[in-house]
Amino acid sequence: MAWAGRFKSKDKQALADAIDFYGPDVHRLIKRILAGCGSAEDAEECVSDVFLAAWNHIGRYDPARASFRTWIFLLAKYKALDLRRKLQPELGRTVDETALNMQSGSNTEQEILQREAAAEMLRHIGQLSEPDRSLFLRRYYLYESLDELAAAFGFSKKAVESRLYRCRTMLKQALHRTGEDGRGELGSC
Repeated sequence: MAWAGRFKSKDKQALADAIDFYGPDVHRLIKRILAGCGSAEDAEECVSDVFLAAWNHIGRYDPARASFRTWIFLLAKYKALDLRRKLQPELGRTVDETALNMQSGSNTEQEILQREAAAEMLRHIGQLSEPDRSLFLRRYYLYESLDELAAAFGFSKKAVESRLYRCRTMLKQALHRTGEDGRGELGSC
């Protein structure tokens, strides 16, 4: 049975197995995002929060949108970013942005729009051909360095940069087309 099925059937061993299987990679991702803030205990607690969220919210997982692995890594990314904001609340914020957020009553609407945009982005990323899809996800979702990607894929660093640039350009164009006509297909970068 697949991970999602085991989680949905509340197989407690599945949770332990998933932590063993995905835990080290999730921990690395969280440490990258938290780099320079928080403690080792904060990172460990965040890893636990990721798997607890996956367990409690497995009903939200949609295999048509992403693999279980990608879903876990997205949960990890957002949990780590939330923790980073909590540990450094003023990081990247100006006084005007803080005031605007306090005055805004449309946080729910913004959250829904952000989720829809993220789902649309994932749909377009899923249409990229390999190895471009993997390069893109590993760079922008797992925060791997250009050097790591070049070594993993056997490309030069410049080739990785070029492929990622083409992917970003194609995604922008596809998202723009989607906004115009509701479609937007991708090929290879």
